[in-house]
Amino acid sequence: MIPTFPKQSEQINLNRIKMITKQEANPSHESNSKKPLAQEPGVSVEYSENKIPFIQLDLFFEDAGISIIEEIIAGTIIDHHIVVLNQKGEIIAKQPVNFQAYEILETKTEVMRNKVIVGESKKPVKVNSTTPETRISREAIERQYSDRDTVPQVLEIFEGKVPSPGEYISIYLELTYVLPYLEPNCESYGGNCFGAKQKFFDDVTSRNRRELDILRIRYVNGEIAQFPNLSAEEQTEFKTNIKSKIDSSNGTYGPKHTFTKFFFREWNLVSSPRYFRILSVGKLGKQTIMEEDKRTEESKENSQSEKDDNHSIFDSPTHTKHKKRTITTP
Repeated sequence: MIPTFPKQSEQINLNRIKMITKQEANPSHESNSKKPLAQEPGVSVEYSENKIPFIQLDLFFEDAGISIIEEIIAGTIIDHHIVVLNQKGEIIAKQPVNFQAYEILETKTEVMRNKVIVGESKKPVKVNSTTPETRISREAIERQYSDRDTVPQVLEIFEGKVPSPGEYISIYLELTYVLPYLEPNCESYGGNCFGAKQKFFDDVTSRNRRELDILRIRYVNGEIAQFPNLSAEEQTEFKTNIKSKIDSSNGTYGPKHTFTKFFFREWNLVSSPRYFRILSVGKLGKQTIMEEDKRTEESKENSQSEKDDNHSIFDSPTHTKHKKRTITTP
């Protein structure tokens, strides 16, 4: 007897995984229709406070058939890198996908303590304290990502590899994706359609949940930290565990009077590259620009977005500018 399995869509569209500019990620709301991506997008090289050159773009994967951030947390994407090439084909930046695991809501409260003194007149005199007590509380709120979300990325350029204005760079994403071949009928796991996936990936998902819990505590304590990606040794160990669990599960679990068959599958996926023109390169607080009078609408929108978001990713979360704010965390 061969069980009837639900047909699973395998349409992962790698052409839909792209790096996009801030303007493309946040188009004007003049029209409800989606605007096509620019044919020749531009990006600027900036310098952080510790003099590291970087470019800032957003990861976009709407309608790609895979929610990249959630799959990283779930453990099915065990390795991932964003790769930047210059026009000579040299790698000038390569780093894992970064995402904001939590939003930190910071609340600053000033408590003014009043003193009441009774003098010889027997009438109370109120004296305000000159040193108000300041209390700061932080709350970590875990972010949930869908394939409609864009994810900001800061790509640090290798030393000596900063491209010049007018040159072109290409950027693409590398993914290692692991998933069993068949999902069982929901009845096989007491109505839990994700039972098999949870069983195979519980080691890596448990590890990721532990790391997220540690990250949440560090954020609340005012530290800056990133989600630690799997090392090469961890990747090998988890894949071995998944294969072992698949082998032990085959023929054991399944619909009544038959069994479920699983196969280990691993893909090394590469998204289509996208090309960007270098508009400017920052140098010691100044900008080297292709044209002196170049004032595009893109730069105006950039300056406006910086005014709207006073907190930089390079700032310390303990530096308070507002009485209440949400901190963008790595």
